[in-house]
Amino acid sequence: MDDRLRAVLAAKVEECMNDMERVIMLVDALSPLHRMDGRGALALGIIIGRVYNSFYYQSRRILMRDPSDDEFQEFIAMILARMDELAVAVGESTGSTGSTGSTGSTGREE
Repeated sequence: MDDRLRAVLAAKVEECMNDMERVIMLVDALSPLHRMDGRGALALGIIIGRVYNSFYYQSRRILMRDPSDDEFQEFIAMILARMDELAVAVGESTGSTGSTGSTGSTGREE
């Protein structure tokens, strides 16, 4: 791996560890994943991570700033609105059930 890339990634790891408040908010909002098997939860976590990365960097590119707390809440709501659909796609790809229960857009069992 190129040293420049390694340095950027190391800085990103540090940044992520220093932003645990948002990480915990996202984990708590996505509590239905806690019932998924390891493989399915990991696959869904990767998908959500990729979408979060896009959300964060497109906010910086388009809006020229980090996303606000309100925008972060909107991001969580968008993910929750598609959670059942994502879980089914993950289940089909990984062979797991992909079942997270019915969460709707609130993230709470209905």
